[in-house]
Amino acid sequence: MRYGATTRLSPERALEKAQEYFGKLELALQESSERHALFSSAAGHVLVTVTTEHGTELDIETMGYDNQVKTFLQRIG
Repeated sequence: MRYGATTRLSPERALEKAQEYFGKLELALQESSERHALFSSAAGHVLVTVTTEHGTELDIETMGYDNQVKTFLQRIG
């Protein structure tokens, strides 16, 4: 499933928040860059991608963590 949102956070801070939140869910950070972070576990994955065309926009793709992604987006929105 894919989700999108805009936040007032900087791209760097949005990715930091993603690492804090998904790390607490025991998802391992598999790869990261200035614009994305990939978290995974045996139960699924979460890929967070940040763009800056119209503010800080998040595109999140997930398998197995829909409710957690929705909660994360509410917290940083």
